[in-house]
Amino acid sequence: MRSLKLLRYFTIYSLIAFIFTGVAIVLLITTHIKNDKINSIEQVTHLAIHYIIEPELSSSDYSQALSKEKSEILDNKFKHTLEENNILEAVIWNNSKTIIYSSNKNITEIQPTNQKIFNQVLGGKYSYFITDLQHENRVIKIIKIYIPITVNNSIVGIYEILKPYDEIQMHMNQVTKISIIVVSSGFVILYLLLLKIIYNSSIMLLKQNKELTKNADDIKLAYSKLNMTYKSTILVISKAIDARDQYTAGHSERVAKISLAIVQSLNLPKEQLETLELAALFHDVGKIGIPDYILNKPGRLTDEEFNKIKEHPSIGVDILKTIDFLSQVLPIILHHHERFDGGGYPNGVKGENIPFESRIICVADSYDAMTSNRPYRNGLPHEVAVSELIKYKNIQFDSNIVDAFLQVDIKTLFKS
Repeated sequence: MRSLKLLRYFTIYSLIAFIFTGVAIVLLITTHIKNDKINSIEQVTHLAIHYIIEPELSSSDYSQALSKEKSEILDNKFKHTLEENNILEAVIWNNSKTIIYSSNKNITEIQPTNQKIFNQVLGGKYSYFITDLQHENRVIKIIKIYIPITVNNSIVGIYEILKPYDEIQMHMNQVTKISIIVVSSGFVILYLLLLKIIYNSSIMLLKQNKELTKNADDIKLAYSKLNMTYKSTILVISKAIDARDQYTAGHSERVAKISLAIVQSLNLPKEQLETLELAALFHDVGKIGIPDYILNKPGRLTDEEFNKIKEHPSIGVDILKTIDFLSQVLPIILHHHERFDGGGYPNGVKGENIPFESRIICVADSYDAMTSNRPYRNGLPHEVAVSELIKYKNIQFDSNIVDAFLQVDIKTLFKS
């Protein structure tokens, strides 16, 4: 009876724990993607608006309200841009907090709605807030985007752009739905299997309490099943990450497989192998925070786009840092793009100061990246990729890790 009571407690508390963990992961993912979406909208809107304003206004035009002639010029130019970019209203403020132009001729606002945000933007920061607006006889949710206007390296004013929030909300609904399905599916499978294992073990203990010592094999089997289920859930999440980029499907799983093969001859402790496998499966989780147009760009990346890509190790650490059992993999994920000569990112760490597991994943990741098809090129043959690894020994890669990689039979490793 005591065991059954404990089982009830376990069922309730573990269910609560799974729900909270699942919600936390979904919130983390959706929050990052929401911020990324808003940032993307800010950049696109800025380019679209600034393309019109820059040729028409000089720094002196921001001192007072525009003349009727200049306002009409902007009205004509803005007409198609507002429609194409789904902008409800565009307002230009000078740094004295006076409106010098508005696409809405019925505007009654004489002071910024949010003084705190306005002052932040005058300091050079993009900002936004979400509010309700009476529009065409109905109330809609909008996002107000504030963008600093810079002329000759000085901030002379602010763009205030009003856009419907439904564009972002629709994107968030899709992302949230996918995240909930992926995360909840993994947790439901894990929870049900775990519950079944615990239930069967409890019944067995009730019947065979006097033979407890004989049940060691059953407990080992239960642990093995639990571990397999746990790893399956990790694989589900890593595959969901890779699925964002059609050209890297299965990349994280292959990197994990190659990394484990590299260290076979190094006699590492079992716990270190498990940490290495987890880090390899999650090494690209930060790409959740990278826009799709960069990940799937068919041509070479610009410097700005590449700098955005370089943020993914840090983003990955931010996503995973609240999950206790992944704390040991965070430094490995953070430094898996460091170079042995110190020329990597994000921190320029060099040589033996780079975590050992990061150096392993760097070699495995680079090999798989070189031999995989990309939007802008076909994958390299195995022999060419190997020659590149050898060429950059002690430059990009740890020579000892490269030597260990050369002992791996890649064809046999992926024969299945």
